[in-house]
Amino acid sequence: MKICILGCGDMGKQHAAAWAARDDCEVAAVFDPDESRRQQLADSTGAKSYATVEEAITHQDIDIVSICTPVCFHAQAAILAAQNRKHILCEKPIALTLQDADAMIDAAARNNVHLAISFQYRGFSKHLHYRRLFQEGAFGSPIFFRVADIREVRPKLAMHRRSMNGGPIIDMAPHLFDLMRFYTDREPVRVFAQGHVFGKNKPRLANVDDLAIDAASIDLTMQDGHVAQIFLNWGMPENFPGQSEEMLIGPDLCARPLPGGIELLRNKEKQFLATEPDPKGPSVRIADLLGAVRDEHPLQVTGEDGKIALAVSLAALESIDTDRVVTIPSSNRS
Repeated sequence: MKICILGCGDMGKQHAAAWAARDDCEVAAVFDPDESRRQQLADSTGAKSYATVEEAITHQDIDIVSICTPVCFHAQAAILAAQNRKHILCEKPIALTLQDADAMIDAAARNNVHLAISFQYRGFSKHLHYRRLFQEGAFGSPIFFRVADIREVRPKLAMHRRSMNGGPIIDMAPHLFDLMRFYTDREPVRVFAQGHVFGKNKPRLANVDDLAIDAASIDLTMQDGHVAQIFLNWGMPENFPGQSEEMLIGPDLCARPLPGGIELLRNKEKQFLATEPDPKGPSVRIADLLGAVRDEHPLQVTGEDGKIALAVSLAALESIDTDRVVTIPSSNRS
């Protein structure tokens, strides 16, 4: 399989490394508006460097396009790839708007190509354990998924721009919304959120004129009463040591990650489940997409999955703006 990488920043390098690590794939073309970045990745992979998206996608015999650009360019790139009959692995989130997400999904369907979204957390060992335990009924029902992720202002300024990546509610939270669907096989119903801009007046963000909300508390209710309680913060001072917490709690069991595994708490009983090292970058999603392209199995994470996660993100932003609970329309849950 010949692969095209669009976007040669950190994520593009991760995609290139994951594709290149396989014996059955070759990174053949790369694009980035920054000449030095695209040439560096081209040199390290043996690919041809291109100055436009169109030239990279139409490089001879490209089979799959990995989209690693800022989110605002995802739809344009994906639609062009689909029109040229290329399968697509798109970084999350799928897009900034539901209209763009629908256009991407429609273009892939009309041109009979796969559109995969890189929700790689589904392939991490602890999340596979969480899903298995839930499916076995170990937690009881309903469950609460509690997560806090607190970081310094991001070095990649696009992540803070409303017009480019949309801040953590758009850029990061979809991973967590998708995990709730992965654990429970249930769909999101409603969301209430509150948020602020902690990055305001931080030196690193001084030249960002459209700061996105970067600190938010989000309560997401799923079908059957399952709840995700999420706190995200990308607005702490530079060099702030990152802090994170995570628990999955049901009437019968509490699970939390520890170094090397998961601790399960039942009454006074404690159990430790060892976890495997996490797969690197998007390698799990790459393997899934290749299997689907070769008709070995259905695609596990689709454009529709990306759209559902985006719908929750947009509902959370609406809730912050209106100070109200926002119901997620059933049309955005399928």
